[in-house]
Amino acid sequence: MTRHFSARHHGFGLIEFLIAIAITLFLVAGLATIYLSNEQGSVAQRAEASLADNIRLAVTLLTTDIRQTGYRWNLSEPVSGMFTIIPDYEADPTAFLATPSNPLIMGDWANTGSALPYGLALSYQSDGTLNNCQGQLVPMGTIDTDVWKVDTATDQLECKTRFNNNGFDSYVPLVNNVETMMVRFGVDTQGTGSVSTYVSAPAVDVYSQILAVQVALLMASGDAAAPQGDVGDVLPTPVQGNYDLLGMTYTPPSPDRYLRIVVVRDIALKNLLAD
Repeated sequence: MTRHFSARHHGFGLIEFLIAIAITLFLVAGLATIYLSNEQGSVAQRAEASLADNIRLAVTLLTTDIRQTGYRWNLSEPVSGMFTIIPDYEADPTAFLATPSNPLIMGDWANTGSALPYGLALSYQSDGTLNNCQGQLVPMGTIDTDVWKVDTATDQLECKTRFNNNGFDSYVPLVNNVETMMVRFGVDTQGTGSVSTYVSAPAVDVYSQILAVQVALLMASGDAAAPQGDVGDVLPTPVQGNYDLLGMTYTPPSPDRYLRIVVVRDIALKNLLAD
């Protein structure tokens, strides 16, 4: 007699099933961790790249414009009669700049009525090849005045301009994620041909002593004036540091995860010479 044995198929038991789920969850968690880590690294890289681009743009624009300060196409214009000083804490720099007897102006002011941020106004007479802060070609013989400031409501570096004492146009935002700005002037008080000290505008006795403009910018990886959670949030935990800008301290309004860098540039002048 021949006996037939039927094969018996067993499914997963409860223990095997739980072990399979645990292994699957472990693998999924590992993949999710790797993905999130890569994504955070990519976000940080994009934010840092954007920050570096904004720094280069701000430094280039300010350096190009500031170096033109005091240039005179018509050398018969006496430099001693072309400049006035914008006082620190000037409440209304636009009205101050509107004074017709002051064709060329250079100075700084705290345009919010507090210690920071400072602004900068500068002028020059074009030879027909110079561009103003907004990239417009300034006609030959025309006196251009550019005014720089930081808009703390939008965290943008802005500039407005005018020709030949006519009215100013509106401010144009040029660089994003600039939180504040500080300005000082390098003067030669010893007659040595080099900067003796850096001072605020009211401390400048004669313009022929100015050899350089020192500008400090606080740059951020994101817009502190906007809601949190944008691509600029790159730090692992929120921080609220104090930042020194040429002797003035700035503290962000609240902790956040933005990366911040203080950028300082000394920009040499060659056009503010004695008559």
